[in-house]
Amino acid sequence: MQFAKPALSALKTESDVEQKFVFPLLVSDLPSGLGYQPSDIHTKANVKGLAIDKGERRKVYYPDYIVTVSGLPILIIEAKLPGSDLSEAFREARLYAAELNSSYPTKLNPCSLIIAVDGRRLTAGHADQAKPTLEMGYDDIEPTSELMGQLLQGYSENAVKKIYHAIVPRFRPQRLWKPRKLVGGSAIQREEVPINNFGATISADFSHIFNPINHEDRVAIAKHGYIPSKRRERYIEPIDRIIRAATPPSVSQSKTLENTGKPSEIVRTFRSGRKLEQQILLLIGSAGAGKTTFVDYLQEVALPADVKAKTVWIRINMNPAPISRTEIYDWLRREIIEGLKIAHPKIDFDDISVLKSVHAPSVNAFRKGVGRLLEKDNTAWNAKLADILSSLSNDLHKSALALARYLTTESGKLFVIVLDNCDKRLRDEQLLMFETAQWLQREFTGLVVLPLREETYDNHRNEPPLDTALKDMVFRIEPPLFQAILQSRIQMALNSIAAEGNRILRYALPNGMHVDYPASEQAYYLSSIMRSIFEHGLHVRRLIVGLSGRNMRRALEIFLEFCTSGHIGEEEFFKIRQSKGQYVLPLRLVTTVLLRLNQRYYNSTHGYLKNILSIDEHDSRTNYFTRLMIIRFLLKRMDQFGPKRLKGYEQIGSIREKLSGFGVEDSVFDRELEALVRGLCVVTEDFRVENLSDEDLVALAPAGLVHNQMMGDVNYLAAIAEDSWYFSKEIAEKIALRIRDEDTHYSKLTTLHNARDFLEVITASKDRERAAVSAYRSPELFDEMTDLTKSWNSIESFERATVPPVWQGIYKQFPVGSTHSATAKAVKAFGVFVQMEPGLDALMPASKLPSDYQHDPAFNEGNAVTVKVISVDPYLQRMAVIPIS
Repeated sequence: MQFAKPALSALKTESDVEQKFVFPLLVSDLPSGLGYQPSDIHTKANVKGLAIDKGERRKVYYPDYIVTVSGLPILIIEAKLPGSDLSEAFREARLYAAELNSSYPTKLNPCSLIIAVDGRRLTAGHADQAKPTLEMGYDDIEPTSELMGQLLQGYSENAVKKIYHAIVPRFRPQRLWKPRKLVGGSAIQREEVPINNFGATISADFSHIFNPINHEDRVAIAKHGYIPSKRRERYIEPIDRIIRAATPPSVSQSKTLENTGKPSEIVRTFRSGRKLEQQILLLIGSAGAGKTTFVDYLQEVALPADVKAKTVWIRINMNPAPISRTEIYDWLRREIIEGLKIAHPKIDFDDISVLKSVHAPSVNAFRKGVGRLLEKDNTAWNAKLADILSSLSNDLHKSALALARYLTTESGKLFVIVLDNCDKRLRDEQLLMFETAQWLQREFTGLVVLPLREETYDNHRNEPPLDTALKDMVFRIEPPLFQAILQSRIQMALNSIAAEGNRILRYALPNGMHVDYPASEQAYYLSSIMRSIFEHGLHVRRLIVGLSGRNMRRALEIFLEFCTSGHIGEEEFFKIRQSKGQYVLPLRLVTTVLLRLNQRYYNSTHGYLKNILSIDEHDSRTNYFTRLMIIRFLLKRMDQFGPKRLKGYEQIGSIREKLSGFGVEDSVFDRELEALVRGLCVVTEDFRVENLSDEDLVALAPAGLVHNQMMGDVNYLAAIAEDSWYFSKEIAEKIALRIRDEDTHYSKLTTLHNARDFLEVITASKDRERAAVSAYRSPELFDEMTDLTKSWNSIESFERATVPPVWQGIYKQFPVGSTHSATAKAVKAFGVFVQMEPGLDALMPASKLPSDYQHDPAFNEGNAVTVKVISVDPYLQRMAVIPIS
């Protein structure tokens, strides 16, 4: 936008100057304007007033505009009525800048530029200088003006960003430290706990049950392990309701199956038989909701025998399908030909009589036409027919159509083409899959069954090409409850174990020895793991279901990884075997497995649970809260309609603008948003995970809800403490020292120490960021999106369950550095014990006392001593103090 300078006659009030002159000048493109983004300009209505001046002149002052970069205020603009005293306006703006700078650390002084303008004149200068360095008249506000060039050089967006980049290095030290990187070299940092051989054997033996891949395995699940999803049983627990709310369907636009175990709605549709020809049946559901398994079940079990006998099914796996419109149609033709042949294994399709039958219409046309001229020459007749059949066989489209007609239409059967695995693709690719389904609908006499992601359907059902879908042919599949699926699959595994008899298996101990055991003991292990997942209330199931969303396929993958985790050691196997599967793993162990999988040290990039308080050591301005604020920003909008009337979705640019005011730089925002998308905490409208733009829409995913809830889990806080960067080397080394010891790494003591140390760092960082935000605006939204109350409550709750009452809350009562009056109690060779309060003693170490302290009467029993706290450890019930003279 080019700046169009208003006529002086149009500037009659201060408001005219603000709205017609100043703001357009600020946001217009260089070189006619200063080139600022509107989101970086804060108006009088949303900035904080500060008291300026002294004595009778003291007042609360509000600047007209503050220009910020990533939330850091740098430029103050004061607009006045034409003809006003600009020197006074400049002075007041300078006083405001000084007050604003006093909210920041010493010598930082981010607010460094001042502009005062009345429409007729413009003055500009530095906040620490009494007089402006630039004065311009109305006629100088032109791109060709030399003074305009000076204004752009010193006060445009580019100039302000230079100031910002010169300031931000002062916000952080030269180096940061991470505990995981202090435990040893890269091999030690990536150390894995030795694999659980017992669980690995189970995973190998039963992966075809928990993660079926080929058609035979899927058919077995459909026949022996299918779990129906019943409407009245769905989402009965809190996590299920939350997950359902995260991706609300347009139920009115589809038929939700009441009971997928008895899908009468679809069976009735199939009973119409040939009337379904050249129709598309959409199966709508979330990724991993069981759409493919439902089609297996429908085909193999649910359809009545008389209906099934009148159908011919082919299943086309769309995972390897080319995305190019010029390639996909020939690919589909080949898949149809191959699928029809596989569906009729008893027919020899190379036999000449079969070839003639397949292409009977063309053969008959030849016989009635040109062939009649060759009837007397058998050799010529056969040669011509061979040419015709070869030409037809080499034509993919004609071959596919002829084969479909011969095997389905002529026998009065419904041709059913199922396009499996379309829902794993990106949105635009899924829409292409619907276009190919439309092509199949037009070209082939059959029914096309297309499973589609519900987000794609819900968000684009009123747009081409989905707007052509018939409402009566759209069915919604909801996933059954995870515990029902898991129980069913485990029962299938148990049945398989029972059928094997007395097979002997072996697992290795850490010392290299091997233990042989009957295969029947696998049943104990599976039973115990399942009990462990569901015994601890909703906690563990919430983690698994939430991290997988409604993707039951992913949930079962997590279960298999859980079974093989090396954190489940031989002592646990012994308890499982002794209890014959009745043993329940401790909750702390279960949480450890989910947090770390097979890693010894927590690593955010290698687990399902990510560090949402992560920073990068190379950032010029670190902000621990970027990921958390994105999650909570989207959480606030879950029940609101965003752009395109999509519930829960928000434009990336809108989130960026809001977080910029809280000190989040653009490059950091981009990186952390993509990390959340890759971690399945945030979902994009088109399911892309990279190269996102400000126009793209995103929403909170179920895994994002789980991560927000994990902020109230002390085990999670202790784990991410290992994989976080710290400004203090001392704190990082303390955490590294605790986790380096294998015997105490996962102890309650280490958990509490690390969680508290980490949260204290995070809280201090929050306080610094809050001071920066509240310097010129209300911090209410910042406080809401960075609230750590649940985190502190989890530590205090854990502490109450771990330490004696007298030591609870000791950090608050006796913080390090505080002074107190104590009573001398006993003099020892290693120091002096003093009583801080009844039942609470502290030690003055001998190393901190004079050499003759044992003979000093000041430490006689009962004497009052003023002491300073130098360390507190409620978990070891120790406090160290030094005397204050």
